[in-house]
Amino acid sequence: MLYLLLVIHLLTALVCLAPLQQRQWETIHVLGTLLSGSVALYSAITALEVETTVNLHRFLVIDRLSAVFVLIIGLVGTLCSLYTVHYLRRDVASGELAERRVGWFFSLLHIFMGTMYLAVLADNLGVMWVAIEGTTIASALLVSFYGHKAALEAAWKYIIICTVGIAFAMFGIILTFYAARGIIGNEEFTLSWHYLYPFAASLDPSLMKLAFIFVLVGYGTKAGLFPLHTWLPDAHSQAPSPVSALLSGVLLNCAIYAILRFHLLTSMAVGTNYSGKLLIVFGLLSMVGALPFILVQKDIKRLLAYSSVEHVGIIALGFGLGGAVGYTGAVLHLVNHALGKSALFLSAGTITQEYKSKLMPKMQGIGQMLPITSAIFMAGLLAIGGAPPFGLFISELKVASRGFQEYGVSLGIVFLLAVAIVFTGLIYFGGRMYFSDLPSRFAKTESFTPYHILIILPVVILIFLGTYMPESLRNLLTNVVQYIMTGGGLVG
Repeated sequence: MLYLLLVIHLLTALVCLAPLQQRQWETIHVLGTLLSGSVALYSAITALEVETTVNLHRFLVIDRLSAVFVLIIGLVGTLCSLYTVHYLRRDVASGELAERRVGWFFSLLHIFMGTMYLAVLADNLGVMWVAIEGTTIASALLVSFYGHKAALEAAWKYIIICTVGIAFAMFGIILTFYAARGIIGNEEFTLSWHYLYPFAASLDPSLMKLAFIFVLVGYGTKAGLFPLHTWLPDAHSQAPSPVSALLSGVLLNCAIYAILRFHLLTSMAVGTNYSGKLLIVFGLLSMVGALPFILVQKDIKRLLAYSSVEHVGIIALGFGLGGAVGYTGAVLHLVNHALGKSALFLSAGTITQEYKSKLMPKMQGIGQMLPITSAIFMAGLLAIGGAPPFGLFISELKVASRGFQEYGVSLGIVFLLAVAIVFTGLIYFGGRMYFSDLPSRFAKTESFTPYHILIILPVVILIFLGTYMPESLRNLLTNVVQYIMTGGGLVG
């Protein structure tokens, strides 16, 4: 089933390169998306429910930790990919995109999806590194796809910064290899995650400390941790909106996955305090560092991009704090943030297409012009700001609780102040767009379409996660947290 995920995306990408009509490309794209999404959700839920025994001789492996990320890619990736059909139709109709290039866009999109699946399923540290670099190349081509000057500059900046960044991660992998060399009997599996875990306590502590620093800087650049985030606002703001949703809601999680795997390994080798404290520092830096940029934004997509920097910080902080409460909050926040950002970027894409601008001062009266999309957008802002009854309120509360528990009032107050300021900024900008008067040059044209379901669904799920979590879901979450604390090798 895991290999099928990669094969489906590869075959769909190849077929979309054939000289077909737009409707045919759309049909192939939708079929490939639905099929891969179904396989991903089935594989992830099965891995979460069943006490799986990892086959260490396989190239691709899914356990309870990677299953969470496969679930996110499968759910959010499917919604964003399906919405792309509607988004591209509007751009083709307006002359923004030539019809003959639609197939190329779908092809790159499926390559992008395939590399993200490979990144979280590969059992080999080197293969994971190659897959994450592959996500950079594929997504950079999507960012610059429309050929605008600003998009080309953003894609170039993205490639250079992230490639240099994960070069540091490669040094971390090399140091890990030397730390494990000679300890594991079969060197063929020296870079296998699941072979390394049982021998982690025997790894050279000095080498592993240095390795984690390189990895955190390298993959932290890709994840958008402050101050390594500089590529993120440009790339997110210039990419087509469905791609922005994938970048923020899915791609950043792939880099977080790599950091988390190394965090577990390093914790077993040198103790939990070392890598955990580094994650706490970068997490708080990201939360606080994003504040001034959020408060002065005029570009709607850059606003959402800087919000991602803040939320990546919350996730890193949760994993750094550790414990059952910290890990639960971080895992929940991974899912909640992905859902919230997908709804926001997709609805923001419709708004920018309608107003033909990304500048918020020009988006007046969105509540009158686009009553359905703007209502979803405002709900998304409330959700991503951490307001009840949305799921992010619960996950942020858990991370804050663990912060108070571990470090007392100081860390907890900083966390709550940062969240409150971001919430205020988001609602201020959203309120100005929603409640202002609609200029006379715009007409009220929106009616409900099936594509609205794709952006409503994430918001509905967030309300569900924030108000009532069934026992079955709670058990799945408990399984993941237990794996991180024990099955992944980390105790306590």
